[in-house]
Amino acid sequence: MDSAIQQPGHARRARFLRRERHLHHSPVRTRTSAHRQQDHDLRGAERASAPYLIDFIDAFHDSFIAGQFYNFPCFPSTVPNLKQEISNDPRANPADKYKVLGNVLDWATNVGYPGYGTAAIDEAFKAWVIPTMFAKVARGDETPENAAKAAEEEYKRIFARWK
Repeated sequence: MDSAIQQPGHARRARFLRRERHLHHSPVRTRTSAHRQQDHDLRGAERASAPYLIDFIDAFHDSFIAGQFYNFPCFPSTVPNLKQEISNDPRANPADKYKVLGNVLDWATNVGYPGYGTAAIDEAFKAWVIPTMFAKVARGDETPENAAKAAEEEYKRIFARWK
């Protein structure tokens, strides 16, 4: 068997495991035994998934190419020549179709920015509230004001459910 030093992602794994050990020993609120069991199960799942996630990020460039540029990298260093790769896609017509996305990592954000993604934000994102608002106006089904008001009401309904 290879030594740990020779395995891919060793340095990141070591940092992750040090962090995990620190989190494992952090204080925990008093909870029922069922909750403690659930927390234990989740920690086990996190521990088991960590090597997969580390390896996935290490090999993200391959996933980026195989996925035909669908998922852009969270960490720019995983696809260092992003601009060159998307500016000449042999599957696209024209081949430089995606060139406009060359600086996407400078202006795109994660869902929930500037805060964190939450269950309410996830539901609102999956409900296509904003795209639906724009589509209604573009088709002439609603005025911009009415579409914005309907989107606001939908967001309020979704966020009230998750309070």
